[in-house]
Amino acid sequence: MFDYPQHVHRRRHGPSGYNDFRSFKPWLRDEFAFRCIYCLWRETWSAAGDAAFSVEHLQSRSRRPDLARDYTNLVYACCGCNSGKQDQESPLDPCRDALAAHLAVGADGVISANTIEGQSLIEICLLNRPALVTARRTMVQLWTLLNAVNLANARELKQRLFGYPSDLPNLAKRHPPDGDSMPSGLESSFFERRRRGELPALFETQEPTP
Repeated sequence: MFDYPQHVHRRRHGPSGYNDFRSFKPWLRDEFAFRCIYCLWRETWSAAGDAAFSVEHLQSRSRRPDLARDYTNLVYACCGCNSGKQDQESPLDPCRDALAAHLAVGADGVISANTIEGQSLIEICLLNRPALVTARRTMVQLWTLLNAVNLANARELKQRLFGYPSDLPNLAKRHPPDGDSMPSGLESSFFERRRRGELPALFETQEPTP
């Protein structure tokens, strides 16, 4: 559940033309599978759901205002990581770097670095802030416990926590002012996969390809 991607992420969507960068959030939720790209925390683990997550700029608005509404500069992050990063530039881009080569999460919930860039990201986003380490360790323990118990309510809780959000965005109903340069990505969106009965009950570590 805390595996960083082994491969570089290939964007499936290309919306453009929104005046407010926050309008890209539904697209980014789907793009990055409803979890923070930095700490890997998921929407389903937050009482506030996607309200605890935000649109993150790889290159800050203060340094690169020209990229403030450029979809290729936007990713999905929890508000904690976004707040810690502030105006600093991200040393890693999931669409350029395979994050598993730089970062790893231990069973104790601590994130370790394999590279200088990985260590820099840990420090910038405060990825090992104590409360988050404890929360990650707790989720690992809960996953192990739920797998050991074959009860209906345990299976229901497992699906609720380790499945997908109920409010998957229907991107086909969203119409970016300047269109979507990758319309084929709509077919592989999580909403469409659920509608076709193709979405698994539990969260997939690897995101679907177009």
